[in-house]
Amino acid sequence: MSNESSNHGEGNPEAAERFNTAERRFVESARGKQQIKEGPKVRPDEETALAKAEQIGRDHAKGDDDDTMSP
Repeated sequence: MSNESSNHGEGNPEAAERFNTAERRFVESARGKQQIKEGPKVRPDEETALAKAEQIGRDHAKGDDDDTMSP
């Protein structure tokens, strides 16, 4: 039995590297590119809830918000 701890404290660098590699592979794949392209699509029944959530976030935000992201 090893005396070395498997506890990495704030994070596990090996797991982070595996995740990052898999994420890069997905983003560069045809399926990933298609999902990225479709990502911004919002169903009409979601628009009101998203607008409300955005406003709540803006109300809680600290600092200036110049509304560059608003439609």
